[in-house]
Amino acid sequence: MSECTEGWFLDLVEQHQKKAVSDIAHVFGLFHKSEGTHLGMVDFSTLARMHFQWARIGYTIHNQHWGNGYGKEAVKEALKIAFNDLGFHCIEAHIAIDNDVSYNLAKCVGMTYECTRKGFILEEDQWVDHLVYYINADSRSTI
Repeated sequence: MSECTEGWFLDLVEQHQKKAVSDIAHVFGLFHKSEGTHLGMVDFSTLARMHFQWARIGYTIHNQHWGNGYGKEAVKEALKIAFNDLGFHCIEAHIAIDNDVSYNLAKCVGMTYECTRKGFILEEDQWVDHLVYYINADSRSTI
């Protein structure tokens, strides 16, 4: 964490802004409503536009804030932004098989299990399987 200086953070924000302008990724910081404490982030990576309007969602809550419902609240609100403001139709979450908390969160916000993609993501020099959960704009009434 020693590298996380104010300058480093400002550079990071600038990189995120450039990715948003070019529609590569949209990153949202999560902050406690009354205290202003940084809780984590939710991001959307554009997978395809044109006839798909398809993105991947990622979410991170700092571990000292786990178990307080912040993830559920943040992901629900972020999905509304993804559908209503960013124009995505389909959002996928790619979840490590052993990440029970993440796939429980995906289910809790209305995402549906689609499949297990074999050898899907390269992690520590190994291709590992991931669970895929999805939600379409048509399902947003569940959000």
